[in-house]
Amino acid sequence: MKKTNLFNKKAIIIFPIILALLLTSFGTMSLFDKRSNNEAQDSQQYIENIEELVDDETALKIIDIHKYPNTYKDKIETFDAQFFEFEDGHSVGIEYFFESGDSLLFDIPADFSNVDLPQGIESFDWIKVTGKIGIIEDLHDEHSHHLPIIYVTSIDFAE
Repeated sequence: MKKTNLFNKKAIIIFPIILALLLTSFGTMSLFDKRSNNEAQDSQQYIENIEELVDDETALKIIDIHKYPNTYKDKIETFDAQFFEFEDGHSVGIEYFFESGDSLLFDIPADFSNVDLPQGIESFDWIKVTGKIGIIEDLHDEHSHHLPIIYVTSIDFAE
């Protein structure tokens, strides 16, 4: 009788603790979901409005390629752009400066495996680049998404 009574007392104390932990974790998950949705909406809103702030033809073309990659897939495009070199690869695009002085890179990953890079080329150098637009799958920790890429067929320093 005493063992059962002791068990009931422990259950009365432990059950509310477990319930509180479960409810707290579900509440936290829903907060994360709401925050993620809001951040995604804010990000999408920013992406839609960025076109209104940019007046550079190359930047606008790159934005359009990112928004509608299937429209550009397998098409040949030529850009007067900047060359960018990163730890994990290359891209072409422009560093756009806003009236506030802030800057933002508008770029597209570039595959230079079919051409030789001009000797002495460095990041931020201006180039004329032509290539075929493709789509690759960009893998992240828990998800992946499709990303446009330009398979460069010719590159030279801009005049």
